[in-house]
Amino acid sequence: MDSITIHIIFLLSIFACVQNRSVNISSIPSTAGGPITWHQTVTIQCSWTPGNRMYGDIIIKGEEGSGQTIWNDPLYGNIVGLEDPLQRLYLTINDDEGLASLTIKDVTVEDSRTFVCTVSRRGTSDPITLDILEPPSTGVSNFAATPEFTSVTLSWDAVDGATSYNVGWRPVGVVDWTSVDTTNTSHTFEGLDVASSFEAKVDASNAAGIREGIEPAEVTFTTKDNRPPHPVDGLVVETAAYNQTELTVSWSLDSNTAESRVVTGVKVSVGDSEGVEVGSQELSGSATSATFQLEGPGEYVFTVTTVNDFSEGVETSREVSHLVKETTDPPVITTQKPTTKKPTNKPTTKKPTEKPATEKPTNKTVEEPTDGSIEKPTNQTDPLPILVTEPVVATEAPSYVTCGPYRHLTSNPGKAFQLVCLVPGDADFTAEQIDWSFKVAEGQVGEGQIYTQGEIEKKFKGVSITTDITKNISALHIDGEQIYINEYLQDASGTFTCEDRVHESKCSYMVERPNINGGVTLKLNTFILLLLIFFLSTCF
Repeated sequence: MDSITIHIIFLLSIFACVQNRSVNISSIPSTAGGPITWHQTVTIQCSWTPGNRMYGDIIIKGEEGSGQTIWNDPLYGNIVGLEDPLQRLYLTINDDEGLASLTIKDVTVEDSRTFVCTVSRRGTSDPITLDILEPPSTGVSNFAATPEFTSVTLSWDAVDGATSYNVGWRPVGVVDWTSVDTTNTSHTFEGLDVASSFEAKVDASNAAGIREGIEPAEVTFTTKDNRPPHPVDGLVVETAAYNQTELTVSWSLDSNTAESRVVTGVKVSVGDSEGVEVGSQELSGSATSATFQLEGPGEYVFTVTTVNDFSEGVETSREVSHLVKETTDPPVITTQKPTTKKPTNKPTTKKPTEKPATEKPTNKTVEEPTDGSIEKPTNQTDPLPILVTEPVVATEAPSYVTCGPYRHLTSNPGKAFQLVCLVPGDADFTAEQIDWSFKVAEGQVGEGQIYTQGEIEKKFKGVSITTDITKNISALHIDGEQIYINEYLQDASGTFTCEDRVHESKCSYMVERPNINGGVTLKLNTFILLLLIFFLSTCF
């Protein structure tokens, strides 16, 4: 054997010796692929060539490079000492085979440490460091939405440890989300409906996922509205009395509210019957009424217009008209006041001339009929036409009950007629709330006595009262041939009055029935009376 061969054998022996003395270390899963996500099981394995008095151990390195055996480590020592494979840490060492294994279950960031294997009379392995990745420990903050008409930009603050954000939106009331993953801290979504309400959310995550118990950040938003507003609803002028020129017009915005349409303002104007504007107001978008002081009686038109940035060129107005009624004094026809002394030549009763006219006749006995009605005296002549004056209004301004213009006589004056009280359409009561009464005229038996409506209907002959709900009127009907009252058979000379129970507004009619003596009227001659009735008929 030459010297060259000897040298080669020597070198190979040295190399083999060195190789046999090496200690290897590895991990499952491998750290070469980057961080190991949390909650996994990691196994650190050591291997060496076994030999005499060669004992293996696992050392944990500190931050300064120093280390100590795993048995003495404050985090692992007590658990490893249990030598229980069911524990989170379990260490096995087989010196005869030259193997050591450390199993760490459910790893967390606390297991991010540096490990080395050491074997007596062999040496130490290279270090291996575990890098355990956990999800972000906090959620997203300052999540905000900036909506436009058909898009929204969502933004938020960066989260420590986060490498990705899952952000999404959905219409309010819908289950499914439209979402994307992004590494940025903002994202814009397109294709949304205008003037619609949405929800948005964002989660922060990394390769380890989303930490359990941390809820996503959420925000709601409404896209901008480029729709014009609807006109107002329920436009009305509030109930007003005669001659009332301060009027309030009111409305609602129900149609706009139902569709979430934006109303930035309300314009209200009022014009007269010739179309001349006499007043206007510009109000906020939430206004629902406006009050105007008008110039006087007449027809007025109120116009209410809703506006926003997109209402130009679109009809968003509503109109309502109102008549300010003017009260005037009704014409009064002067008639002869009924005499306070009854004639002595009354055919049914002859009274002594020295007795007052108001005394009950003593030379006439009236028998009541068996059917309960009061019969007309057999010797009484046919009556002349009944004279009705224009109504006397009891209040200064008939704000409620309207009477005079609605009273009319039949085509045959003196036979029958009716007195009418009308309830205006804007009154706050009905014709059913009108009562009639009668006051006996001076010079009549029982002068000044007042009969209620029930007494009129019970005691008066030839008088009836009806109510027409559809026309809102109360009418008192009088039969000119049969009307008289009570046991004295007196005629119905006096005042009929209708009055509403709510405001006590009233109007009165004076009815005068002349006494008869040989066909001659003692109080007004026939020609003048007929001329007066003709005048009344042509006027009404």
